[in-house]
Amino acid sequence: MFRNFRWQIAIWFIALSSVVYITMALAGGAYFYNTLSNSMDHELKMVGSQIGHAIDLSGSKPTFRDWLRVVETDPPRSVMTLQLFDASGKLLDHYGPTGIPKLIPDTKEASAGSASYRIRCSKLTHNGSIVGYLQQQLSTAKRTELTKEFLLTMAYMFPFVLLGFGLSGYFVSGLAAKPIELLVSTLQRLVADAGHELNTPASIVQARAQSLERKLSKHGHYENDLKIIANSAERMGYIVKNLMLLAELDSIGNYSNNLFNKAESKSSIALREQIAVATSDFSDRFDEKKIQLEIGPIEDALVNTDRQSLQCILANLLENALKYTEPGGKVTLACQLDANEARIMINDTGIGIPPEDLSKIYDRFYRVDKSRSRSSGGAGLGLSIVKAIAERDGGAVTVNSTLGQGSQFIVTLPIDKTVAVAQNLHTSL
Repeated sequence: MFRNFRWQIAIWFIALSSVVYITMALAGGAYFYNTLSNSMDHELKMVGSQIGHAIDLSGSKPTFRDWLRVVETDPPRSVMTLQLFDASGKLLDHYGPTGIPKLIPDTKEASAGSASYRIRCSKLTHNGSIVGYLQQQLSTAKRTELTKEFLLTMAYMFPFVLLGFGLSGYFVSGLAAKPIELLVSTLQRLVADAGHELNTPASIVQARAQSLERKLSKHGHYENDLKIIANSAERMGYIVKNLMLLAELDSIGNYSNNLFNKAESKSSIALREQIAVATSDFSDRFDEKKIQLEIGPIEDALVNTDRQSLQCILANLLENALKYTEPGGKVTLACQLDANEARIMINDTGIGIPPEDLSKIYDRFYRVDKSRSRSSGGAGLGLSIVKAIAERDGGAVTVNSTLGQGSQFIVTLPIDKTVAVAQNLHTSL
């Protein structure tokens, strides 16, 4: 239990850390992208302020001065595109790469085909009138490349960061789980020890009350109080045994328990035989309440559990169906086999379970019908025990229910394939 709890904490730690890492990587990529964009804007602004003296505004249209053409480098080696437009937006001259050959005054970035450019457009005035525009374009290819390299670096680092988060999470979860493990272990020992201590006096009270009731009845005295005391003592003993069983099932790596036969180890148990024993034990009680107990198709198999555990599962499910099915109702028990597991199904025509209660029925001391008294409605431990035993043996328990129509409980237990294969081999031989 605590190992699973530790792994759950570690997995949550890894998941949350991964989300934080990915978020920070994307935020870092966006910041890096914006920083490069701002750097490009600054470069465009600096070049624009320095190139002003190389533009001749004396004529009707702006032109680059002749001295600039003398020092002009080969356009393919130029990084920035410089363009001159007249007041109407017609391209007059350009320097450097071709870029986008049109005036783009209202945006900082534009694309042409697969190429994208950062753009700065400045008005050129002469004697207070706009005579043209200087447009600068700088390719964003380098920015895209650097941003991709940043994100790829973060992606390559992610497995190592994830491994570090995993190791750290597992270590931290171990430290976090230790106090909880110690507390729960102490509570489990307390419940088990208290159960052992209470079991004996409860049995003595019940036996003495029954003995006293018999003695008084011989003399014609019938005391209802003694019967109530005996029934309450019996109920207390039942609850104590169930609590001891749950404490034992919750123990870490501890399979055997004092409530079951210590001499009996976990083995392969035949379903059909144990189902027959359970239904035989309950048949009189179902008849007394006028509920039909029907045995459906039973596909036999050997399951990986012990006899007492299987009987405990069947008894608690039948007890649950008996309590919550009204006289005249019907309870059906059947068993089907899948490839790897046996499915024990108990259907009843009882009161059903409200949808909002389905997730709570395995909670200890929880009862669906709260109007029932504890004496008639049970202690609310049966389904908790069924779930604990099934999961301990590698199985599961599920429920389908319709309010007012009934419920179906399905317990799955793994089939002992080793024995089945051996039996098939022996038969073939």
